[in-house]
Amino acid sequence: MPDQEQRLHDLLVDLVSNTHRFTKMATSLAADRYPRTWLRALALLEEYGEMRISDFAKIDHCSQPSATAVMRTLGERGLVERRPDPDDARAVLVAMTDVGRKTLADGRHAIADALIPHFADLEPEQIERLTVGLAELRSMITSARPSAL
Repeated sequence: MPDQEQRLHDLLVDLVSNTHRFTKMATSLAADRYPRTWLRALALLEEYGEMRISDFAKIDHCSQPSATAVMRTLGERGLVERRPDPDDARAVLVAMTDVGRKTLADGRHAIADALIPHFADLEPEQIERLTVGLAELRSMITSARPSAL
């Protein structure tokens, strides 16, 4: 690989490794009130919108029975609503409810609250660099993300 490609490759490997570590740390510190599976499912519904359970399974890289079980649990708690797919009477569409949106927001805030002590010593300049870098990363992800459905 040319030098520039190798640097990018190494950066991406490091980025994937560290985002995984950060996510594990963040979710391990947060209260168990918001199971990771629920928050992940709600975050996917927030990102992709209403979808079939089979599409959710594909995006989440889980089995159809696992996706059905998660959506059933979320539905029983009023976090998602299910309705027949108008294009296919055999299929079901799931969408996040207002209660689901509040639960996702509360879960994210609980994670942030748990992380604050670990990042409280950051200088304003460090926070600014992280903010700018995160905005750039979010922009790249949004423009590069292939359609999952």
